[in-house]
This record gives sequence, structure tokens and C-alpha cells, in this order.
Amino acid sequence: MTMDSAQIKFQALRLQRFYMAQLNYLITYTVICASWLAGQYQASAPMLAVHIGLGVATQLGFYWLIRSGRNLRYRDPSLTSGQIIVATLLLTYLLAYLGSFRGSLIMVYPIILMFGVFQLSRREFLSHSLLALTGYGSLIAYDYIYNPGTQDLPLTLLQWFVLACILGWLSMFCSYIRELRERLQRRHHTLQAHQETLKGMMGQLQNLATTDALTGLANRRYFIDETRRRMALLGPRQQLGLALIDLDHFKRINDLYGHAVGDEVLQRFAQLARDKLRSDDVIARFGGEEFIILLSNCDLETLHQCVERIRQAFAKLQFSGLPEDYSCTLSAGLSVVRPEDDLEERINQADQALYQAKQGGRNRCNTHQAAYA
Repeated sequence: MTMDSAQIKFQALRLQRFYMAQLNYLITYTVICASWLAGQYQASAPMLAVHIGLGVATQLGFYWLIRSGRNLRYRDPSLTSGQIIVATLLLTYLLAYLGSFRGSLIMVYPIILMFGVFQLSRREFLSHSLLALTGYGSLIAYDYIYNPGTQDLPLTLLQWFVLACILGWLSMFCSYIRELRERLQRRHHTLQAHQETLKGMMGQLQNLATTDALTGLANRRYFIDETRRRMALLGPRQQLGLALIDLDHFKRINDLYGHAVGDEVLQRFAQLARDKLRSDDVIARFGGEEFIILLSNCDLETLHQCVERIRQAFAKLQFSGLPEDYSCTLSAGLSVVRPEDDLEERINQADQALYQAKQGGRNRCNTHQAAYA
């Protein structure tokens, strides 16, 4: 059976619990063998081997179920109830062959139930306790009917009563521990859900702080921070391409056709520019109808070609709120950014080149002279 990483982890924990249970079996078998040597276990050596072999065989069966992953088919993959029932019946069977020493091993019943502390409900604890009391009570009744005089009846009844008290208390205590654990788990899950909600809210706040709501592009603050980060990573001969873009006569579009049409123009330009740029390039709305582009590892020629493609494609766009023959254009100022440069100064140079493009008739790209240096 194929298991995912979480199932493999839990299977390892189940095997650890299984190995701990085997320590309980080992102690019980050791005591039984010591009782046999002391003449308290009423069976021959072959029968003793059969009794121990029966316990070993059942545990090998549980081990195979967990190792093979077949335990995952059950409601409780730990097989807690099954292991407790088998252990209880085996202990009762072994106690049947003990003489007066029997009362010394009845405390193994509570130890068996302890393995269900995190899995069993109160009802299940009580039912397993009832099974243990019924089993031990059956031994008392059998001896009283078929082997009278072999056991001190008042003493054995007192032992049964003490066992009943201990198992009853244990059922209440262990079920309380389980309920407490479940409450803690629910609180933990609730806390995790709150943390995930807070993370989502923080992500939304971060997105609002760094994103322009209208176009979905990065805003000025994000662009400055990201550019400075990339400048710090540049090698000695590397540079970034910087382009400041302004949509021509945008105020006239708002005045003549309305702000809704102006918003459409801004959004369509943003989408166009994103489509024309590489995934690691950055475009941001710099303010109003101004946009700024940063191209990674870029020379002036590549920068000019990129912005020209955007300019030519933008001039061909048609807008639902504008006349069919209306052509939207843009002007751009280009510069480059090197590791040692002052970013604000380079942006000012791109702005100066943009101003020259506006003065030169718009719908063009101009490069600042300092970029050629």
C-alpha cells in the first residue's frame, strides 16, 4: 500500500507504541516463567511454551498489519481496542494457570488499559474494564465451583473489588486526559486557523501597500525598493534599463470622454506592457498617467527596442469609449542604472529625456545623454 509522508510518520509512531506494548508482554512472560520455576504456574514446560507462543503469534499478527499498512483500512489505524482486547484475554488465560500467586498479576490489567489513554473514549474504557473484570471474575467463579478450597474466596473477592475500583478510576482519568487532549488540539487548530487568517490579512495589506488598485501594477514605493534591491545585486559591469513613460494628452481624454474611459486606457496600457515585458522585468504606475519600467541586465539598445515595441503596440489599440480613428500614444525617457549610481538621479535623467520627447512632438522615445557615458 502506497503511503504519503504524513501516513509514514504516523505509522512510525504506531510502531513505537507497539514496541512499548511488547515490553509489557516481556515483563509478563518473565514473571510467568519465574512463577513456573517456583511451582506456582500449573502447567508443563511444553504447555508453558504453547501459552507464550500464543501471545507471540498474536503480536506478530498485529505487527504484520501495521507493517503492511493494512491497519489503515480500519477506523482506528492504531488497532488500540483490538490490542487491548487480545492482551486482556491472554492475561486472563495465563492467570487461570496460576495458583495463589494470581493476585500479584492482576495489576497488569490497568497497565494494558493505559495504552488506550489517547485513543479510547470513556465508553470504550468502561467496556474494556468490564471485559477485564468479567474475565477475572470468571476465574474466581470457576475455582469456587470446580476447585473449591484452592483459593481464599474472601481474599479473591477483595482483589476483584480493588481491581474494579482501580479500573473505574482509570477509565475516568484516562478519558479525561483524552478529552483534555482533544480540547487542546481543537484550540491548536483554531489558533492555526487564526494565524492563517492573519497571514492572509497581512498579505492583503502588503499587497495594498505595494500595488496600484486601478491597474494592478506595482506602485512607486515598491518600484523604488525593488530597484534598490536589484542594484545591490548587480555585478561591476552589469546595468539595469530604466524607462519613464507618460501617456500623451491623457488629460484631454479625461476631459472629453470621461474618467471611466481614462481608466480603461490606463488599464489596457498596463496589460499591454505586462504582456510585452519579461517575467523578471518590473513595471509600476509612477503617478497619474506616468509609468516606469525596469529591465534586468539590459543595455540601451535592448531597452530602446523594448519600449518601442510597447509604444507601437499601444498606438494600435482601440478603446470602446474613444472614436475608432483615435490613436493613443506615449512618450518615454530612457536611462540606465549601474551599481554605483544614485537611483533618484537616474530617474530624474529619465524624466528629463521624457520632457525632451514631449518637446520634440510626443509619441517617441528619447535617451538621456548620461546613459551613453
